Amino acid sequence: MRIAVILAGLLSMVALAFGWAASLHRAADTVAMVRPILGLVILLAALAARGPALRLMFMVTGGLSLVSVLIFLLPQAPGTDMRLYSKNVWFGNEDTAALAEDITAAQVDVVLLQELSGQNRGIIDQLTPDFPHQHICKFSEWSAMAVLSKHPFAAQSLCTGQRALAAAQIDLHGQPVWVVSTHIPWPWPFENADAETSTEALLSSLTGPIVVAGDFNTFPWSGRLQRIRRITDTRIAGPTRPTLTYRHVPLPLDHVLAPGGGSATNRPLLGADHHGIVADISL
Repeated sequence: MRIAVILAGLLSMVALAFGWAASLHRAADTVAMVRPILGLVILLAALAARGPALRLMFMVTGGLSLVSVLIFLLPQAPGTDMRLYSKNVWFGNEDTAALAEDITAAQVDVVLLQELSGQNRGIIDQLTPDFPHQHICKFSEWSAMAVLSKHPFAAQSLCTGQRALAAAQIDLHGQPVWVVSTHIPWPWPFENADAETSTEALLSSLTGPIVVAGDFNTFPWSGRLQRIRRITDTRIAGPTRPTLTYRHVPLPLDHVLAPGGGSATNRPLLGADHHGIVADISL
């Protein structure tokens, strides 16, 4: 049993190293999603190891892997520049009145919506009185994204060719700010390479402050999130919390990225399968 645990620890170290190498293959992003489990296995192997050198290697590697995850769970100071509400509405959600009420009560500057469909698109009309400036990108009958704003748009709004982003530049009290709603498909082995390419190309073309929020379908420590952070020069608002429960497993898939980060709070499901997020962010 001790040898089996040590072998599991060594294999976990190999998988952990591959998970950091997102630039080599898209599969690394998928492996990175289980980094906390790999870290725990490595620490367990440290308890089974008898040699001090092997034990130290396991302890350092496992500890660093867990620290790289736990930093995203820490709270942050709220920003004061913008308040936003991001939500994957769920394409089958037919009763959006409670969600619209929650969004209105949150008193936000911008609303970012994903997975708009024929069943739930009535929420746009419900929110129009408070958010008259609207940009919607329709990618399919069940998947559209929207940027809704109290503030006027400052420039032409954009959509990616693949399902990935809806972007609008708003005039926030005289400062132009790009606000981006995102719903990127699940990582490898799903066919999402074009969506990721479209995401990075559009974000790279934007100038000025950028805020990105929505359903990234991956964890905050993944290569996908880190690439987007580098391109947009942003930080993830914290603390990160699970937003979707899949087969009883809580998954942190929805995030808010802003130049100065900020505080993020989960909202109730309100007929959807994802929690919404309200964030007070800094530019």
